This record gives sequence, C-alpha cells and structure tokens, in this order.
Amino acid sequence: MAAKKTNQLMLLLFSLLFLLNSCEKVNEQTGIYFLQNEWIVQSVTNEGKRFRTPSDKIFRENAYILKFVGDSIFEMHTSVNYAGGNYQIVSERHIIISHYGEWTEVYNSLEHQRNFDEQLVSIFNGKMSYSYKKNKLIFRNEQNQEIVFAMHKY
Repeated sequence: MAAKKTNQLMLLLFSLLFLLNSCEKVNEQTGIYFLQNEWIVQSVTNEGKRFRTPSDKIFRENAYILKFVGDSIFEMHTSVNYAGGNYQIVSERHIIISHYGEWTEVYNSLEHQRNFDEQLVSIFNGKMSYSYKKNKLIFRNEQNQEIVFAMHKY
C-alpha cells in the first residue's frame, strides 16, 4: 500500500515538473516571455552604424532600462529625462511601439549622450519585429534599424 502511494506521489511530482517546464517553454514560443523582465539597452544601429550605450555618468536613475509596466505601457528613460510609451503585440514576433518619447525636458550638455538619446527615441517607434533568447532582446524596424538589449541584472 505504501509503495502504491509513493508511486502516485512520484507520478504527481513528475507531472507538476513537466507542466511547469512546459509553461515556460510555451511563453517563450509565443513570444511574450520578455515582457516579464527588464532589459538594458546595449546598442542602437542606424544607417549601418552601431552606437553603444554611453558608459559615462548617466544622470537619470534607471536610464536605458526597458520595463513593461502594464498591458500596453512601458518605460525606458533616457540619460537625463523620464521617458516611455505604449506597445501592442500584433502577432507573434511583431510589436507596435507608439508614443515613445521623453516626458521631461532636461537639457543634457553632453553631446554624445544627447545624440544617443535622439537616436533611441527616433528608432524605437512604429511597427517592429522582435527576437529574444534568454538574456538578449532585439527590436528591428522595417528600415533595418535595431536596438539590442541585454537582460537587466539587479
């Protein structure tokens, strides 16, 4: 009798492990798993040139960190300004980014940061495709401009 209960318990545990593992794989396959994480910008590619995220002092807390904070809202602050916008997943691997812009108007005297911010804001809008694997997320628009993110580690 004890062996039968042990076998049933083992079967239940294996079933639960299988279901939990399958759920994560389903999320990854449907392309929405990345919404649960925070992502930091690594680079922006525009007109065939790759621009790395400025590594010097950034004044805005959480600058260049993409956070999906609601069903259709995201935040991604620039070097000195608060910023965010809206998103809509339109199909698997396709998203529409709208109204991304800076909410505040603090002037950044560092030209290279200001230029990077302008590139980021201008590219991260419109219909985009996305791809990701574990700790890397890439958004690409129809003009072949892209933004590469890495998973943010707290």
